[in-house]
Amino acid sequence: MIYLDWNATAPPHGQALQAWQRIQEQSWGNPSSIHAAGQAARHYWDDARARIARAMGAKPSQLVITGSGSEASNLAIHASLQQQAPGLLVASHIDHSSILRPLAAQGAHRLHLLSVDQEGRIDADALRQVCNSDTRLVCLQWANNELGTLQDVPHLSAIVRECAPQAVILCDACQGAGKMEIQCAAIDVDFIAISGHKFGAPKGVGALLCRRPGPLAPLIHGGQQQQDRRSGTEDVAAAMAMAVALEHNLAQHLSEAPRQAKLLSDAFAAIHRELPQARWLGRQAPRLNNTMNLACPGIEADALMMRLDLEDIAVSRGSACMASRREPSHVIRSLGLDPAIASAAIRISIGHSTTAQEMEIFASTYVRIVRDMLGE
Repeated sequence: MIYLDWNATAPPHGQALQAWQRIQEQSWGNPSSIHAAGQAARHYWDDARARIARAMGAKPSQLVITGSGSEASNLAIHASLQQQAPGLLVASHIDHSSILRPLAAQGAHRLHLLSVDQEGRIDADALRQVCNSDTRLVCLQWANNELGTLQDVPHLSAIVRECAPQAVILCDACQGAGKMEIQCAAIDVDFIAISGHKFGAPKGVGALLCRRPGPLAPLIHGGQQQQDRRSGTEDVAAAMAMAVALEHNLAQHLSEAPRQAKLLSDAFAAIHRELPQARWLGRQAPRLNNTMNLACPGIEADALMMRLDLEDIAVSRGSACMASRREPSHVIRSLGLDPAIASAAIRISIGHSTTAQEMEIFASTYVRIVRDMLGE
């Protein structure tokens, strides 16, 4: 299989799987137990937390290990609004559903969604206009999962601090972590959510980085683990696997980012030579180097994806969470594109094991299938 859906989930990294298996087999004790088996597990738990925090430029005390990126975002939203009077919540039309749905569920608050341009960029002036003394929470997505568009989070967060200094800022970095360097000290936000399986850790582990290491109103109550910020027996193996995967990705970042950017650029050039009407959506914005959203007007994305799947090439329309829906995603609809373009959009996302030969095969197969679908 030619796997081009890394933004949905990255293949588990070999060293991360080895770390996971080693702990499951040798250090499977409960890290809250005081006997030797428990303390052996506690050692690995503390080590994993320290390594994740170090990779993100944070302190272990600022880290809450969660069961997913979605849980991390939900925890931040819940904790931020627990003691807040009703007010204004701010996000964008292209945020992930793990942000938009919990925000929409906060019935006592008002939700304002910022529009984006056709590249997927938030207008900083629009953010400035909406933030005021009534603003309670602002959610900033660092990297869009469908377009790859990067928001200027340091600049946008500075606007929030200027116009609404009382507001809590949540940065959704689930699609950016592991693909780009993220240093907590360099950005003025209160929470950063990340997801392990997006960069080669097993599914079922994420993290929330908290600027203030103090108390946090939990979503999950119970044994008061993690300073009573997230109860439940700690998954030591998953945390260590996430630490190993994150370290590996960041170590490769300087060489991998330009290599992946060239793979996508070359593939699009090959497609565009044969199909000049093909469009790379969001290409002009600062972006993740591994993501291309590709559209050729006149075809349906679902039919194209099925044809590619029959050729053993895996791509997607966008978020795997919303894959059962047949219409263009809310992200693509938010760009204000011609419906013929929006309905044709597919996402190609690659990773460290993607080869030039695979991308050449994808490009030629895409051209052949699209021509057939267009009746050429």
